[in-house]
Amino acid sequence: MKLCTFAASTPLGEVQRVGVVHADSLIDATAARIALLEQSLPAEAAARVGAAQVPPDLISLIGSGPQGLEWVAEAVEHVLAREQEETSRRLAVIHSSAAVRHLAPIPRPPGIACFVTWSEHIEDSREKGFSMLRFPERDSDMRAYYKANPDAVEGPGTTLPRPAYADDVDVECELAAVIGVGGRDLTLEQARAAIVGYTIFNDVSFRDIQRREMAFGLGPTKGKDADHSNVLGPWLVTADEVGDPGDLTMSFVVNAKTISTYHTSKMAWEFADLVSYLSRSQTLRPGHIVTSGAFPGGCGLDAGIRLEAGDIVEMRIDRLGSLVSTIG
Repeated sequence: MKLCTFAASTPLGEVQRVGVVHADSLIDATAARIALLEQSLPAEAAARVGAAQVPPDLISLIGSGPQGLEWVAEAVEHVLAREQEETSRRLAVIHSSAAVRHLAPIPRPPGIACFVTWSEHIEDSREKGFSMLRFPERDSDMRAYYKANPDAVEGPGTTLPRPAYADDVDVECELAAVIGVGGRDLTLEQARAAIVGYTIFNDVSFRDIQRREMAFGLGPTKGKDADHSNVLGPWLVTADEVGDPGDLTMSFVVNAKTISTYHTSKMAWEFADLVSYLSRSQTLRPGHIVTSGAFPGGCGLDAGIRLEAGDIVEMRIDRLGSLVSTIG
């Protein structure tokens, strides 16, 4: 399934909902569950039980484990078979994708861990002035990551403002795993099972300030830490639909021109390894984001281009879709 978070207009203002992508429509997951339950329960009870089983918040939903997603799949099959557009209480079940506002699938993650998994990207960055960067040896028990700002998450199709303190705005095309139920001190197998799905991550970076501040050896701070600088979307694709995350092609596109492509099979470590490492003596919560880092050539810095205001940047990953933003 492709799961998303969207905002729909109502007479009382926008409401945030969880959607299942179907062609050009979004099926409201909670409303669909209520519609199914109305077959066997009174409307009031169906609304109450449906919202409990399939809450209109994606973190709460994936935190329920596989059972929650099974309830969603069952409800979607039910409403599609009957072409049911609303519940008995006039709650919309099916929305046109163009009629709603698409948000990040996880609008406010409990945490974002940005790993580095391609040595060529780090080596190239070091040659261009980021002297503190080092890539762990492949046989090392160490993994390198920094913590991004979970309050700076932005969704697809938006304009990314340039902060007043920076001139050089860049983006990075990354693959991101999303934690489902979570856990602590996970084995590789447990870590693999903890990943509920994948999404695209655009790591917005401000290279002029990043180059200066990383000389202190404390990692990127204002070089990456500004509002709207962690872009997620367009949706979360469940792990079963993605298949092998090590068999995906990634592309970095600017103004409809493909700048570079790469394959996830060249990551130094698989996502299960990264998640297991992150969970050492740390409890991972539902919705935690774990990213791959930029692939070689997957950002303006690597590609030798400088992005300008009005440029349309697009991150494409097989089976995950396309994440588009505009440089402000």
